[in-house]
Amino acid sequence: MAMLVTLMLVGYLCAKLKVTGPESNRHMSRLVMDVLLVGTILNSVINIQPTLSNGQILGFFGLTVLEFAILGLIAWLFPWLFRIKGSDRGVARNLLLFMNNGFVGLPIVQLVFGQEAVFYASLSNIPFNILLYTVGIAQLCQGEGRKFTLKDIVNAPMAATLLAVVLFVLRLPVPQLIADTISTLAGATIPLSMIIIGTSLAAIPLKSAFGDWRAYALSLVSLLVCPIAVWAVMRLFIQNAMMLGILIIVAACPSAMMITVLCVQYRRDESLSSKTIFLSTVLSAATIPFILWLLL
Repeated sequence: MAMLVTLMLVGYLCAKLKVTGPESNRHMSRLVMDVLLVGTILNSVINIQPTLSNGQILGFFGLTVLEFAILGLIAWLFPWLFRIKGSDRGVARNLLLFMNNGFVGLPIVQLVFGQEAVFYASLSNIPFNILLYTVGIAQLCQGEGRKFTLKDIVNAPMAATLLAVVLFVLRLPVPQLIADTISTLAGATIPLSMIIIGTSLAAIPLKSAFGDWRAYALSLVSLLVCPIAVWAVMRLFIQNAMMLGILIIVAACPSAMMITVLCVQYRRDESLSSKTIFLSTVLSAATIPFILWLLL
């Protein structure tokens, strides 16, 4: 985590020195999501001897769905408990339900459990994308009406996850040149992801971010309550320490940056999401190690 925080600081300094900025961040984010993250997911099943059987992997996917059900319950109750009203209610629910698994979760899983674990963690992309572009958008639209299409859940990480499942189940060989290329791309995911987050943090006024109590409440519930709730339920079903740890890390990630993008797209006030994403990302540098120490 210290290394990840240092990389975020590099991104922050790059933004302050005008080396990076909002425009470059948009291009780099797409590079990470559509190219580097794809490499990371595919690399997780190439030349790896899995410790889980196909049946165990299917069961683990079912557990990722259960994890989102747990997070969804917390997200649904939060606005009522903290009396958040109006359009911010849907934003708050999305901030708790959708975590930054791509930019934070997968790199941490790789560092803690190794390359093989990335494949299992990437399975959470499937329910994540389905829910984000259905339930997530519905929360923001609040009855305005929008036709849902399959295109909404089709993206590069989702396709890479499905391809990784095929490669894993069929044990298909990959030519060494392609395998080496994918491995090289995967190696760039962690540093560039952290630099992107650091650049994003530099664009948020610190005074504004640290002055909204709702952002603190959302961050603490997301970073502490959610992973503890997931642990409390999942430990009843899971004996494998790696599987349990992956689910905990996914639940302990800060809120997804995509929430702010969707707020802008659907003309909702993005201030609450920007503040919460800033605070939860900064605080996660301390809370994720604490959660792993406490629960694992």
